Amino acid sequence: MALTRLSRGEMLDGYFDYRPGQHLALIEPTGGGKTRLKYQLLRAAMQQNPGLGVRVTIPKRRDAEAAAWNAELGLKETPEWPPPRKRPWEAEPAGYAVWPRHIMGGPDEDPDEVLARNRAHIEHVMKASAQDSYQQGNVIHDADDIYVQAVIHHMNEFFSEMLTNGRSIGCGLWGANQKPSGTREGSVTSFFYNAPSHLFLGADLDERNRERFGEIGGVDRRFVSDTVRDLPVHMIDGNPISDKLYICKAAAGEYGPAMAIIGP
Repeated sequence: MALTRLSRGEMLDGYFDYRPGQHLALIEPTGGGKTRLKYQLLRAAMQQNPGLGVRVTIPKRRDAEAAAWNAELGLKETPEWPPPRKRPWEAEPAGYAVWPRHIMGGPDEDPDEVLARNRAHIEHVMKASAQDSYQQGNVIHDADDIYVQAVIHHMNEFFSEMLTNGRSIGCGLWGANQKPSGTREGSVTSFFYNAPSHLFLGADLDERNRERFGEIGGVDRRFVSDTVRDLPVHMIDGNPISDKLYICKAAAGEYGPAMAIIGP
């Protein structure tokens, strides 16, 4: 099967059509350019849907690229949820970046206790934001590094609920995952592969990861796996950035979801 090849700009300007409540998945090993692509897609979705709420949730301690994109898109960073009340003279932000401050231990504190406190703190903020997104609706709820949130912060049930019931209320879950096969601690809910209307898959040589593409539904698993394995990789600013396989279930036809190769 020959796939159409589109530049990143062509895809964003002419083919990516986002509707409230649609879920979106980006799946690729670390360092492949998921953050940049996610924010480019988010900007397009915001332009197409004025008034749609946006919450990017970030469990990492630092991420310079995410911080720069949050500022560019007008997303107000808040370390807690709900965020502090807006002052009367402040403009309404385009959305929020929910970014909890990490708890740092002192030299005499037990590292395990500090780690446990920090994880509990981040989990509380992440869950409060996710619950509000699901109850409110008409929002994109982006779970940055969905594995960390789903497994380490015990949010798989929240995400399963969003992925199975969120579409009807306009609550779209977006997430990026670098290891679909999971770890001994667990893996992201299988609904993350089956429910999204938009999936972007980057080059991955690990067959264990590609096995989960069989859960996408409506596609030939072997064809998808082989295509992802063989995606070209380009060195951009010293980083290996691959082409992406775009699977659009929202544009499914007689022969299944629409697919295209997207350049870097």
